[in-house]
Amino acid sequence: MGYDSIYRKLLLLTLLPNHPKTTSTKQLVESFAAKGYPTNQRLLQKDLNYLLDVHELGLMLDNTAKPYQWAISADWKKVELAKMDNDVALALSVLDRMGNQFLPNSSLQELKELFAKANLVVSQHEDSVRWLDNIPKTETVKPFDDDILTLEHAIKSGLQVSCDIKRFIKGKAVSLHYSSLSPYGIVNHDGENYLVFRVGSDHKLNQWPIQYLSNIVLLDLMSKKIAINNLSQQGRRYRGETILFECLTQPQSQFLSRLQMLKYPFDTVPAEKGYIKVSAEVVNSAFFRELLWSHVTSIKVLSPMSIKHYIHRQTERLNALV
Repeated sequence: MGYDSIYRKLLLLTLLPNHPKTTSTKQLVESFAAKGYPTNQRLLQKDLNYLLDVHELGLMLDNTAKPYQWAISADWKKVELAKMDNDVALALSVLDRMGNQFLPNSSLQELKELFAKANLVVSQHEDSVRWLDNIPKTETVKPFDDDILTLEHAIKSGLQVSCDIKRFIKGKAVSLHYSSLSPYGIVNHDGENYLVFRVGSDHKLNQWPIQYLSNIVLLDLMSKKIAINNLSQQGRRYRGETILFECLTQPQSQFLSRLQMLKYPFDTVPAEKGYIKVSAEVVNSAFFRELLWSHVTSIKVLSPMSIKHYIHRQTERLNALV
């Protein structure tokens, strides 16, 4: 079983809803696309049939519905560990290593016992150990954050939360309290996680960086229902606060010409080795980040740290494709 095939099956297991909720192959294709993994119905149908035969994983198929509906049994984690074969163990060991890319932290915690058993089974097969050691490395799992765990639990349980959200009004940061917020999912744009949510009885969806949410409290209220699958393309996305951007570049750099053409106000001062230092107050938007990335070979970002991290993440992604 190749790496792409295992990765696809693992992502399937995270996207399938718990019964009695169900989903179709077409909806799963849309969910894959929303997470940045394009695929097709034929491949997913083949993967689903394979996973259905692995009874320990608890897949359920309703072939009386049109289109067919798929789900995970509500008690699928009660897997008979003694019957776990090497293929299943290997897949779960990969999930243990890479699950932080697409699985909520709260789910990873709940699966610790299953991961421990899977790693034990894999350790008894030399070929599997060698294969596991050669899969692409991922970022280290970040420490669990209480606010994030609360948010993930609210999304999975369909509950509302109250929280504080940092907003930027006329360039100044203010913290606003929201007493009733319905969270629907977490999506990723340019390496940053956004929460998709509705405020109170407002029907409009919003996307806001999770790093700006704090003091999240679970409420005993059900979230307002929506019928949208591809959340990453929905709602009004936060466009960024004003930041002081600084970089080094050459005096004749095309980057400077682009800043002038786009009417970005900036200042320059001489720097070492024939470079100049560019300073500009800009909106930290996806458009500006794309502009920076298109000139990444001719500039060196000095600040802020969020932009340096963005360039680093994009570079890692590019290197992973080589």
